[in-house]
Amino acid sequence: MTIPSQPPSKIPWTPLILTMLTQAAATMAAYTLSTASPHIAPDLGVENEDVAQLVAIVYGVGAISALFAPPLVHRFGGMAISLAICTAAGAMHMIAAISDTILMLGVAAIALGCCYGMTAPSSSHVLAKLAPAKRRNVIFSIRQIGVPLGGILGGLLIPPLILLGGWRLAFSAQLVFVLLLALSIYMVRHRYDFDRDHYRRIFRPSGPARVIGLLRELPELRALAFVSVIYSGIQLCFGAFLVTQIVRMHAQLPYHFVNAEEAYLFASATALVTFQLSGIATRIVLGFVADAWVSARTLLAIQGMLMGISAIIAAQYDSLWPLWLILANTALAGATASAYTGLAFAEFARIGGPPRAAETTGLGAALMFGGVAIMAPLFRLGIDVFGGYAVPFLVIAALAFISAAVLILFREKPVVLSDPRPHQTD
Repeated sequence: MTIPSQPPSKIPWTPLILTMLTQAAATMAAYTLSTASPHIAPDLGVENEDVAQLVAIVYGVGAISALFAPPLVHRFGGMAISLAICTAAGAMHMIAAISDTILMLGVAAIALGCCYGMTAPSSSHVLAKLAPAKRRNVIFSIRQIGVPLGGILGGLLIPPLILLGGWRLAFSAQLVFVLLLALSIYMVRHRYDFDRDHYRRIFRPSGPARVIGLLRELPELRALAFVSVIYSGIQLCFGAFLVTQIVRMHAQLPYHFVNAEEAYLFASATALVTFQLSGIATRIVLGFVADAWVSARTLLAIQGMLMGISAIIAAQYDSLWPLWLILANTALAGATASAYTGLAFAEFARIGGPPRAAETTGLGAALMFGGVAIMAPLFRLGIDVFGGYAVPFLVIAALAFISAAVLILFREKPVVLSDPRPHQTD
């Protein structure tokens, strides 16, 4: 194969769309566990929370898989790993569809988690070597649309599928999409996996330590790493707890809703869709702004300050607030806490450069999953300890402001990594 020696000059749409859809498929699979939990739980003889908490297993195993991903990406190629992610999602759907115990459903969650953390390293490895520098932020922002897209698809498609044929159909139907996506990736993967290292060892016990060691080798990563942990935790706190907070207030107002169940359905649907749609639209806008006018690092700091403001507003909610005003703040939360990931992964990829984009973005993914695993339970504990949402939201507001300050004050000198390998255009 003849590989052009000049860097790419246009957006590589084919791998970009395929990796975005891979992220969406994996995210939708994870969301199905929580969305369908009220229907799964009675069949398996467990509580709703037992099923919904399986998502934590997906993220926990995903954090580990992100650290082990880089050698696999270099050995087999980023698109090949995307194919493996689709395979893992397909295995999850098949196991879930035939599960008759919560233990078996847990195995399905583990199957998805084994490759879920590899979505960022695999796609970043491909896009970092193909993306023109002047389009890097918008390309990574579009790739990250797969996360809210998967959440929206899960919220819109899973309930009708459950009503049509039960929760097992909800898993089985997704298997069709995953298989078609896997076939599409298989047909083009050799075109983009042209830089495979056939002699790279695919497993080293010290592999995760090497990835974490990048924080020492590349000082520019440190502030970004800290911010990624905090921002990801704030993202889940907003996404998961704004809904329940709204329900607590509005379920008690008969002039808004007929009963509590109607309040739950309306509030959860409107809040989640508002949060996710705001995140999708803002991702693209921020990507263009970062490429043209303001650096990604500065935009991430601004997002942190706006997250803090949104959290302070959320701490003031009470039953007298109109729902439209709460949803306006939910949109602000989505535009900041949900939309930051595209810029963050673009920065991880920039700092690592094409040779180490899989390593730096793998580190970023593991840190983000870790932030979710740490902050969400603490936020939930705070609600119980302080008897409400006000103090927990004020705490995450303070963390958001601190993170923004860290990005502004701690600017390490970049470490330049040369990339002797040529590039291929789309």
